[in-house]
Amino acid sequence: MERSYPVDLSSIIDEVTESLHVEDDVDLGTIQVGSSEFSPDGPAHVDVRVTNAGEGIVASGSVTATLRTECVRCLRPFPIEVRGDVEAYYVTPAEVEQVPEEQEYEIISADTVDLMPALLSALALELPFAPVHDPDCAGICPTCGADLSEGPCSCEPDEPESPFSALKGLFGEADE
Repeated sequence: MERSYPVDLSSIIDEVTESLHVEDDVDLGTIQVGSSEFSPDGPAHVDVRVTNAGEGIVASGSVTATLRTECVRCLRPFPIEVRGDVEAYYVTPAEVEQVPEEQEYEIISADTVDLMPALLSALALELPFAPVHDPDCAGICPTCGADLSEGPCSCEPDEPESPFSALKGLFGEADE
């Protein structure tokens, strides 16, 4: 499902340097970063100023959310609070040719911009690629699946095989 957060620019679209303040609670839906999913615990708080800069519309501000995810080590669900800086630039289709090639931008359509891509990008940049609920998390036992953060399991530890074990019987016994 495509999510959007349209902002009506009709009050500032013809007035250079005019701006409007967008402060709202918004449902973002699930955010995917790598193989980790971050689901919202509630709405995200958006605080953004949208300004007519003459050659385009600039949006800047912040988005704050509490999201739930799983620890990559022990698979325990946990909440994570994140704040992202929102930075976006919007132009009309007629102004696209004047935008420098390296400049990222979105299109103004019918005096409206969609802030959702900027909100999601701001949060995604701040989210961990491999979320861990505690830096000291020991993970789970690969044999029995016990949570090693709660204590050791009863499995025998695997002895790592030596890279030289294949040579062990090659030369016979030491006294020969």
